[in-house]
Amino acid sequence: MNRKRILAIGKLILLFGTPVALILGLFSCGVYCGVQNRTGIARFERDWLGFDVEVPDEAPKKKDAEPKAGGQGKGEPSPTGTEPQPTTQPQPTQPQPTTQPQPTQPQPTTQPQPTQPQPNQPAVVPGGEPGVVGVPAPLPTPQTHVDPLGAEDTARLGIPVTIKVGVLVDPQFIASHPEWIDAVQRTVSQGSEIFQEQFGVRLELWSVGRWSVPEQGMSASGLLTDLQGHPREGADVLLGFTARPFDGTETDKPVPPAADAPFNEAYAVVYGTSGHRLSHLRTLLHELSRLMGAQDVTDPEDPAWISGSWMSYAPVPETQDQWIDVDNRKRVLSRKDSPFAPAPEAPPGE
Repeated sequence: MNRKRILAIGKLILLFGTPVALILGLFSCGVYCGVQNRTGIARFERDWLGFDVEVPDEAPKKKDAEPKAGGQGKGEPSPTGTEPQPTTQPQPTQPQPTTQPQPTQPQPTTQPQPTQPQPNQPAVVPGGEPGVVGVPAPLPTPQTHVDPLGAEDTARLGIPVTIKVGVLVDPQFIASHPEWIDAVQRTVSQGSEIFQEQFGVRLELWSVGRWSVPEQGMSASGLLTDLQGHPREGADVLLGFTARPFDGTETDKPVPPAADAPFNEAYAVVYGTSGHRLSHLRTLLHELSRLMGAQDVTDPEDPAWISGSWMSYAPVPETQDQWIDVDNRKRVLSRKDSPFAPAPEAPPGE
């Protein structure tokens, strides 16, 4: 009984094991032959069957080959119909000198468009850090020339002061600056960097809104008077940005506070400078300095005029470093921490 079972098991093993062994043997032979002749097989598939395969022995040569005329470049297969080449042993290749990669030109990025407020509704920046209104377009930061100071003025420079700046823009400014919120923010930000280096004063953009004044026929005194009638809404100073050019006269402008005055001034109109990309930066520096005690330089023979102090009306190129003369710089430093004039009280019944 046991012998019959053993014979039956042996027959089953022969019956099923022989085909399995034969299949495994054929598979092993195929793998062995494929490995031994992989170069020829790969070349046949590439040249005759049109497969996109890499021939092992030719891969180093293709990697280092230069592009050839006729459109066949590095890493491209040979055209169909080329006779297969005999298998050759790979030759050691000399290392090719590395070439510096060519710099790629950066693609221009599209600046997101700021949301424009509805007419007669101001776009207010909640009291806080600049940068919450719009995205400023990338422009080079103007350089500033800083003169050395004495010990007393250097000590004043180290006193940290922050001025909250409110801005209203007139229709002409909006017409000439489609992204007018960005333009205001960029101008105040640039002015803050310069004020920090010259006076140790940081400018914080507090609010931006529309200024409803006639586009034409309004004098400088009329603009200033109208601006002074607007509430500052928590800002230390209120500036009116206009695209109208300033006529170069000192009339109809706020008088700088005296050295012993209890308050700095709080209202000024910022005019544009024709031909400058940052058209309102120099005037912003001029007007804010004036509110803090700096005086206009009007004599063309004055060294401050000749050197292009921003307190002068000298025509200077935009590429010139922003600079304020020593006398006016000392005046601002002496009053940098003085309070600004309080807002006028509203008439009874309002």
